[in-house]
Amino acid sequence: MAIKFKTPSTSLLGTMTDSALTTTHYQGGFLTNTGAFDHLWRVAKAFSLSGMVPAHFQGKPESCMVALMYAEQLGEHPMVLFQELTVINGRPGMSARYAIARANKSGLLAGPITWTETGEGEALSVTASATLRETGEVITATVTMAEAVADGWARNPKYKSIPGQMLRWRSATRLINLYIPETLFGLGVREEAEVKAVKVSVEDTGGSSVADLRRQIAADLAYSPAPPEPQTLDPEPVAPPESQPAPRARRVITERPTATEPAEVIPGLID
Repeated sequence: MAIKFKTPSTSLLGTMTDSALTTTHYQGGFLTNTGAFDHLWRVAKAFSLSGMVPAHFQGKPESCMVALMYAEQLGEHPMVLFQELTVINGRPGMSARYAIARANKSGLLAGPITWTETGEGEALSVTASATLRETGEVITATVTMAEAVADGWARNPKYKSIPGQMLRWRSATRLINLYIPETLFGLGVREEAEVKAVKVSVEDTGGSSVADLRRQIAADLAYSPAPPEPQTLDPEPVAPPESQPAPRARRVITERPTATEPAEVIPGLID
């Protein structure tokens, strides 16, 4: 089944020549055409530096390039997709309003999606309805406030301020995923990314392997090894400097005066 969307007669890559794009026919020229790939990269870089795209695209030409590739395949104008495309747990996704808009203009429905509300408060229930164009079958999907509370969606404060609108989005995206998922092109929906924390309780049955595993996990969690005691390192003994032998006392040798020999007495010189 082909899905056709109105699109400009020329694309960023110059591969579209019709006034409509069939999303089930893969184009992919930018993956094999070097010139088209280089041109797409330059366009992506310009978008990333423009300051006119959401924060998660600014300064990221690689992300902008992927968004442009999605725009090419979805038959959407890049400016529209930049505003609606987001990253959900590492995967590209879209807003609920954009998913509804794509479903309404896909040509698969005989008319736009409509809603019916019943009840109030925690008893509020919203049903999304549409008619398949090809078969005439009326399709529906219902979401209740009780389900929103049980699944943790109500943690979003908007479920208190605008509960009807939030349940409309939820019911519509559920209907789209059930009956015409091809309009989403494999993308997730931002409002469906909320995950509820689940508490798992395992009953101890005595000697079962589950009970043993539970005890082992509890023991591992409770075990907290004591930090190693700091090691005190004794300072290495410093060898005293080798003592130098005391200098020897100098012997001072003084010449003893020699005794004066008595003068020779010459007879006749002394009276």
